[in-house]
This record gives sequence, C-alpha cells and structure tokens, in this order.
Amino acid sequence: MNSITILALLSILILLPITGCGNKSEPEYIANAPEVQRKDIKPTPTEVVKSYLSAIKSKNYEKAYKYVSVPYTDKSGYINQMKNTLTDSNFLLISYRMLATQIYDRTSTVVVELSTQRTSPTSGSLINLNQTSQYSLGIFDDKWLITSDSCIEGCIEVEQEPVIEVQEPVIEVIE
Repeated sequence: MNSITILALLSILILLPITGCGNKSEPEYIANAPEVQRKDIKPTPTEVVKSYLSAIKSKNYEKAYKYVSVPYTDKSGYINQMKNTLTDSNFLLISYRMLATQIYDRTSTVVVELSTQRTSPTSGSLINLNQTSQYSLGIFDDKWLITSDSCIEGCIEVEQEPVIEVQEPVIEVIE
C-alpha cells in the first residue's frame, strides 16, 4: 500500500467513531433529569469577603460583623474581640486582591491576597507581610456569611516555648 492509501484509511478510522456518536441522544436518565438551579444569593461570596475586608481595613468592626457567622459570641463581644486582637498586634490591612472563588451547594471558598502590617510575635518589631488567606462561607438565612478564615501561604509562625521534660534521676545500686 502506498502512503496516500494508508493516510486515507487512518483518517477514516479516526473520523468514523467521532461521527458515529453524532446522532446518538443522551441516555434517558440524563435527558429526563430535572435541572437543578442554584439560588442566586446576593451579595455573592466574593462581594461578602470584599465588604468584610473593606470594613476591617477601615477598622469598622460593627460593619464587619454583618458579614460573619460567629455563634460563640454576640455583636458587642465580636467587636471587642476584634478591637483587642487587632490592636494588640498593631494589625493594619493595607490592601487586598481577590484571587479565586469556588461556590459549592451551600458553601463557598474565597482566596485572597492580603498586604498587611503587624507586630512580629517573635521580635516585637513592625513587619510588612504579604500572605494568601482562604475564607470559608456558608448560607445562613439566605445570606452568605464568613464562617472561618485561615492563612495558606506567607503565614507568620508563632514560636512555641519548648517543653522541657525533667526526668527523675535513676539511681542504680550495685552490690
């Protein structure tokens, strides 16, 4: 066989399975499945995190409370906790940039790059820090609220005091 005949046969072998599937309909269980629509809740998770960070940047902890779910405390407890925590560390949010948002059924994850200034837990001096944080959100009363956040890159590690174990001396009696 010459090369043109081989190329023609190869083309037919490749195109035949592709065109053969063109007229087939979807399986019945897919064709008859009800279309599930996710409820469009405004503001979106991205907008909630932006509003929360804007409130933190302006030190408006009362406004920030609107965007979080904190079942362990009330509004005044949350505001006091944020003031104390962020004041003690001289925390200053300089800027933020939204990187990604993933929405699942009733939860969402938003990843943000933060540029901050704070007191170093080890040296006590002011440091500039760029970090990537992840915010988890859930739907509560048809509103997206932040349920937690965590640093995922560029985090400050707080050094722990080493634990020193003192063992009883072993006295060996030789007879």
